[in-house]
Amino acid sequence: MVSEKDDSESSAIDELMVKAAIVAMVLGAIVAAYLIWISMQESYSALYIYPESYSNYVNPGETVTFRYGVKSYETKETEYFLRIYLGSELIKTKRFTLKSGEVWEENESIVLPANMSFPTKVMLVLDANGRTYEVHFWLKRKPE
Repeated sequence: MVSEKDDSESSAIDELMVKAAIVAMVLGAIVAAYLIWISMQESYSALYIYPESYSNYVNPGETVTFRYGVKSYETKETEYFLRIYLGSELIKTKRFTLKSGEVWEENESIVLPANMSFPTKVMLVLDANGRTYEVHFWLKRKPE
């Protein structure tokens, strides 16, 4: 025989379990919304070369000048490591730090060796937050 005391204890436990399930669902929805929001916060950088800043047609021994830039779309202050190559030869390296939204732009000049062959690639490789970005342009011999 079930007493009234047992029935009231059973309904109190049932009520407590329903409330606990509701709290768990609300907390689960909040955590899921937060994780979705975090994953939608894009974090990247842009590396670019101004195409009007250089000539593709050069002769050995000449100086190539170009303008490049980096814009930070990262979510925090980021340290950058830039390498500049002429063909497969590393010409320069630079380290700098940018806050989110900041831009680094600079003119760069490279004196071409007298014995270089064409076509040759000028390549910029940027490392930031475990990602690598690369841009390049090609140098060709001036037509005679």
